[in-house]
Amino acid sequence: MEIGIVTSFMKGLSFTASLPMIQAAGFRVVGLGGIPELSGYATPEDRKVLVSLLRELGLSIDSIHAPFPEGDRLFDEDEAARQESLRLCRLALDAAAEVGGRRVVVIHLIQPYGIPAGPQRERKIDQGRRSVAELADYAGQRQVFLALENGQRQEYDDVLFQLLDEMALPQVGLCYDSGHENVQGKCFDILQRYGQRLMALHIHDNTGTDTHLLPYEGNIDWDAFRKLIPGLNYNGDLLLESSMNNSQFKEPEMFLSEAACRARKILGVSEASEH
Repeated sequence: MEIGIVTSFMKGLSFTASLPMIQAAGFRVVGLGGIPELSGYATPEDRKVLVSLLRELGLSIDSIHAPFPEGDRLFDEDEAARQESLRLCRLALDAAAEVGGRRVVVIHLIQPYGIPAGPQRERKIDQGRRSVAELADYAGQRQVFLALENGQRQEYDDVLFQLLDEMALPQVGLCYDSGHENVQGKCFDILQRYGQRLMALHIHDNTGTDTHLLPYEGNIDWDAFRKLIPGLNYNGDLLLESSMNNSQFKEPEMFLSEAACRARKILGVSEASEH
């Protein structure tokens, strides 16, 4: 398992600036963030530059985050809005097929929260079910994997579990976000339930709000996570989705250095043992 980090670790930073910094910090794997223009997958021209730079730096892609928030309206009752979200998610799926790596695309299942059980909620879930089924079919045709990310509320995760159970397809699985589950006051329950369908990790820390801290800056029990890893059906990387926004480390070089050290600590390895 390699250690990696998302290109969006610093707000507004383009992939041409972030990738050399990530490589210099000792990472060999990256996740492309959810702003296509900054992450290098918005256009064919961007993707050519991205592939060339990855090759030059000796980096590989763990996963691509579908555009957000613009791509998060898969459950919308407005069909035009739903179709636009589908278009954006397909952009990420096309990019994954083109640029290579593990060919995993992560999507959110954002639903309007606070809608009680009843016809409106069921209509939205039906729209989301249609959307995910369409994307799963699109992914399968391109030999790309679709990873559904867990959320910060139980009502979100209830729908996630429902869709994972309904769509027992080889190209559909889970992206486990440690920070999101920790917001709910628990951690790793989802991994124990769906770890055999794990396709991507979004690893970050917090103290109860979604602040995307580095591991060990919050209160997540990383020793417990380390013990879980061997039992998971997972052939991917340890990808950090931490950002500088709320971290104590305010300089990008120091932030990335700390990120690499803490990722290795989670796995119980030293820098020397990687070489």
